[in-house]
Amino acid sequence: MPDITGLTDYASSQVAAVLFIIMIIMIVRAFISQRWGMFFSSFIFAVVCYVIVASPGEFESIANAIWNKVKSGGLN
Repeated sequence: MPDITGLTDYASSQVAAVLFIIMIIMIVRAFISQRWGMFFSSFIFAVVCYVIVASPGEFESIANAIWNKVKSGGLN
């Protein structure tokens, strides 16, 4: 079996980058029309997408830590 780890990292980063661009467009549209709930939710999601794009390894370790806590009985 070939090692496709690099390919999956690349694909997930590209998907996150596209979502980031879409979120920036949604942020601008929400700001112009003064829909503040959509503005802040799009802003938060764009920041999450940026974190994934900027440092996918760091995000992976955070996600694994949260998942391990959930599997072991919850986030106490």
